[in-house]
Amino acid sequence: MGQFKSIILIAVIGLVVLFSGCAGKQGGMPTPTPITTATPTVTAIPTVSATPIATATTPIQSSSANVSITNSINDFALKTYSVLNNESGNLFFSPFSVHTALSMTAEGAGGKTLEEMRDVLELSNDSSANRQGFEKLLNSLNEKNAGYNLSIANAIWIEKTFSVKREFSSALSTYYYALAQQADFTKNPDGERTNINGWVAGKTNNKILDLIPQGGLDSYTRLVIVDAIYFKGNWAQQFNKSDTQNATFFISQSKNVSVPMMHLSKSENASYYSENELKALEMDYQGDNLSMLILLPNPNHSLSEVEAGLSSNKISDIRAQLVHQPVQVWLPKFSMTKSKEMGDLLKGLGMKSAFDPQVADFSGINSTEGLYISDVFHKAFINVNETGTEAAAATAVVVGITAIEIPPEFRADHPFLFFIMDKHTGTILFMGRFADPTSGN
Repeated sequence: MGQFKSIILIAVIGLVVLFSGCAGKQGGMPTPTPITTATPTVTAIPTVSATPIATATTPIQSSSANVSITNSINDFALKTYSVLNNESGNLFFSPFSVHTALSMTAEGAGGKTLEEMRDVLELSNDSSANRQGFEKLLNSLNEKNAGYNLSIANAIWIEKTFSVKREFSSALSTYYYALAQQADFTKNPDGERTNINGWVAGKTNNKILDLIPQGGLDSYTRLVIVDAIYFKGNWAQQFNKSDTQNATFFISQSKNVSVPMMHLSKSENASYYSENELKALEMDYQGDNLSMLILLPNPNHSLSEVEAGLSSNKISDIRAQLVHQPVQVWLPKFSMTKSKEMGDLLKGLGMKSAFDPQVADFSGINSTEGLYISDVFHKAFINVNETGTEAAAATAVVVGITAIEIPPEFRADHPFLFFIMDKHTGTILFMGRFADPTSGN
């Protein structure tokens, strides 16, 4: 039996690695066929050119497919967070990036492997609707906007001696706008690791460095599928640096620390909501498409209580009750970089077959070699300051308020959750938890 080969998936802010191997794999695989460019169902990937993401001249309206993909991403986000929040301290990741990279990989999956991937990713069984949803969402998110920089780039590196099926390569280039590049993993895996890490660094303004660790690729790597997302936005109403003062942040009832606390005495570009358990604040970025939503536990309620009640429906309900009004805001400056190998987490959620070389079915990529996912690397960076935010991830109801003499206070001086979202689709691009300023990255 031959050596299994692998796919490496990078959701960059993430990535997927596919290894291939074992032509004698059990399970009814077709008889191996020599790969040539003349084979009608198989095309060497270099012949497939990717289509650049179109710049829309008018906003793309939400369709049922678009809404479905947004719901899938958000449900996956909260499902993933429910596992990650078992870790202590600060958290930050891009569910959008991880979901996109895995969805691209699922385009080549079949049988139980595809079933499990769809279940974990909350995707429908309608491949056409899923593809159309991604296409519309990516086009919408990549619209040029003078107010902020949001860049999403997908790419696939393929071993130069390895060919993939035309339908797979066509789906990635047509619906995910993935650029295809040759690689020499067989003879120079570490050199290709350097090349891919360099591409990622370039797409994330050098905020995500060394995504694939030493030894992350080897001579049995066949595909590396990457999704990179970079965001830099200025607040619609910026904080004045002279108003930033050291203030106490309460990590717990028994532990506190001094942090640089930004302050707005009267935010005019924010929406606010309060209930028994929490306060919610949504602050707009310039351009009016993206925002940061912050969920802050009220006194006598813990962050773990808020986390336990998290769901995509809960977030939608909170956003639907936000009221646009002046708010006094205290928000700490913070930055963090988080790395995570996602394989065990995904297997724990039910995506087991894709990681098992004995049973994984990626025959939609290549029928002659047994492929499986060996690794899913994810790395995310965020910096929040007076100017805005840099991150390498239902429209709120607006109600006029009259005669508000004292704006409500939103004092983020204890652990809170935050989300960077597309306001119009509700897609969660990034989410995290700021819990301990002393924990560094």
